[in-house]
Amino acid sequence: MRRKIVACAAALMGCVGAAKAEEVIRFAHMNGASHFVHTEAAALADRIRERTNGEVRIELFPSGQLGESAQLVEQMSFGADLMGQVQAGNLADYVPDYSILVYPFMYGGIEDVERLIGSDLVKELNEQVLGNNLRVLCYLHYGTRDLYTRSREARSPADTKDMAIRVQPVTIYTEMVERVMGGSPTPIPWPEVYSALAQGVIDAAEAPPLSIIDQRHYEHARFLIQTNHIQDVVPLVISAAQFDRLSPEHQEILQAETDAACDAMSAASIASYEAGIATLRENGMTIINDVDRAAFAERAGTIAESFPEWTPGLYDRARAVIDGK
Repeated sequence: MRRKIVACAAALMGCVGAAKAEEVIRFAHMNGASHFVHTEAAALADRIRERTNGEVRIELFPSGQLGESAQLVEQMSFGADLMGQVQAGNLADYVPDYSILVYPFMYGGIEDVERLIGSDLVKELNEQVLGNNLRVLCYLHYGTRDLYTRSREARSPADTKDMAIRVQPVTIYTEMVERVMGGSPTPIPWPEVYSALAQGVIDAAEAPPLSIIDQRHYEHARFLIQTNHIQDVVPLVISAAQFDRLSPEHQEILQAETDAACDAMSAASIASYEAGIATLRENGMTIINDVDRAAFAERAGTIAESFPEWTPGLYDRARAVIDGK
């Protein structure tokens, strides 16, 4: 009888040990459940579970359930076991040079984005931010960002002057609104933008078309202005400590599958732009495409002056990479 009890106890301990071996990765983001970030993250979770035989499991938390992007990054920096699609500007709170990735009017097209992301410059940034417990797994093209307004047409900086424009609480965005658009940057949490538009708290906001659709902002915004001011490059980040805790085999699987997820998200983003514009038009928005981008771009050159903490020559180095020099 004693042997049976010991055997049962040993079996029970084995079960407990197996349960502890499971690694749960909480994947958080700000998008709704229909957004490509979430649908591709769900596919990623399935692949990770299958390839690790359930030893690594990804749980999804969309729609800001675990906090805004900046809060997610802060939690990871303090040691929280998290993974998230965040903003490059959030990483700039720790390594200021990250802001260069979303410099307004920097890119001419998607190929320029890919050239910079694959450069030694960005690899160096990824190494630096590891010291803050932040490991960048991959980057994705989140979308081409446009301005959209409640009731005002806009085609040039003269038209955006004095607008209250919702922005992320990130310096590169606030400087863009002030210096390039001549507006008043108004940081508001993303889930509250719908009501802010409805109540007239803000005159405008900026985002990729798919995000406007995802949040139904077209219900309270009449005009979409195709400023194409930022090609939004965003990182997919995990707690470095949690990544290091994985076995080498599981690290390799996670890296390979997140690379695939970022590629799929980027493809969905790029394909969604024109379709998104069409959907916004169908939902009553007027699309303004005769925008004086040159006038906006000329003013954007002064934004770099607001970043004395950048590594000297950063803008010129990024520009040289994009230009293939």
